[in-house]
Amino acid sequence: MDDAIQFDAELEQPQQLTEEKEVPCARLIGVAGSGKSYTLLQRTQDNPDYGLLTATTGIAAMNLGAVTLNATLRYFDTPSMRDCFLSGSMTRTLHEIAKQYRWLIVEEYSMLEHDALDILYRAVREANRYADITSPLGILLVGDLAQLPPVSGKWCFRASHWQQFADNTERLDKVWRQDGGPFLDALNLMRVGDGHAAAELLTQAGVEWHTARDDNFNGTTILPVNAMVNRHNDLVLDRVPGPRIALTSRRWGKQRSEWGENKRTHEWGIPPQMDIKLGAVVMIKANARDEESGGFLYVNGDGGTVEAYKDTLLIRLFRNGNLVEVPRIVRSVEQSDRPDGWSADAPKVEAGTWLPRPHRAGKRYVTGQIEFFPVSLGYASTVHKSQGLTLDNVQCDFRHPFYSSPAMMYVSLSRCRSLAGLRLVGSKEMFASRVSVDPQIVGWL
Repeated sequence: MDDAIQFDAELEQPQQLTEEKEVPCARLIGVAGSGKSYTLLQRTQDNPDYGLLTATTGIAAMNLGAVTLNATLRYFDTPSMRDCFLSGSMTRTLHEIAKQYRWLIVEEYSMLEHDALDILYRAVREANRYADITSPLGILLVGDLAQLPPVSGKWCFRASHWQQFADNTERLDKVWRQDGGPFLDALNLMRVGDGHAAAELLTQAGVEWHTARDDNFNGTTILPVNAMVNRHNDLVLDRVPGPRIALTSRRWGKQRSEWGENKRTHEWGIPPQMDIKLGAVVMIKANARDEESGGFLYVNGDGGTVEAYKDTLLIRLFRNGNLVEVPRIVRSVEQSDRPDGWSADAPKVEAGTWLPRPHRAGKRYVTGQIEFFPVSLGYASTVHKSQGLTLDNVQCDFRHPFYSSPAMMYVSLSRCRSLAGLRLVGSKEMFASRVSVDPQIVGWL
């Protein structure tokens, strides 16, 4: 193909195009607890140019400290994504990403529908044609198809370009979340939809089938819907002695959709205010490294009790008894291209610094921020908000019909580290009937 010239309306200058390049396509897969997110964080921390972390859901993005795919590429749903591609704006956005990163990483790819994957592939292929892209940007899909399915549309493996991802698959085989034994064996049976065998194995291992939820459970209760979670959290918090403490977030400028309120469910990604008490159980939604040892002080999903609060939270971890300091964190809306009307006097600060007006952070333009404590009450969580977390103690009340949906039982139980920390609410027969998997995915696991 001859070199071509394309007029880039956003840059207002002609851009030299080269021959089409192959789009590197890859999958990083593994069962729940095999360290997919940890592997990504290690690779991106070791090499900042390795990849741009995105996720298909706001919850997954916040857990990773990343950005949703739709916010990165500036679309709302698949029809608007298609429009962004047809207008050329998605290609221009991906061109900027391709100048800096080797991979566009998409976490929780099980929720990416087939049309969206095809559009993304075509847009990346176009972006790679710019003459200043010497090493083509690739697409790395990360996750497990046995977990949450797409909200609408067909599975991503129905995409026209799927085989290129399937042919370059890296599988993480070692499970770090659970030790071997009957619990891991039962989870593997649940993953492929064999609820009867899983129930029998759990019974033989000593699991009890409880008839009522324990509101004093020392851990996280996983429930199907937000209303049930809010009731449970408020009820248990009321029993904790002492006054409530309001943890407020603050924000300015442009905001990401996953930080705000879902207009359908009225749930906030990051609420304006959250009440805790000294002695309350909370779940930490961030990772923090020990600069001296290189290990982690705490990890996303760690639970503990609040022992003190001033400018930071002091939390005693359940996992190891350590007392850790959890400060407010800052997330920013950034872009690499200069916004219209940008002031020449805009200050420059280090990335992650709270400055409530437009500023530069490194080479990026910051147009909005949010500052908040990365914690939530740890007494209860929805299935969707628990995805990706590792929890010490889990109570699963699976009596709601919601749990009959494919993968919901597997996602819920696979959050727990051990059989000793698991409490099940519902009958053995109901458990067996609730476990299900979409037969379409079995060949791609």
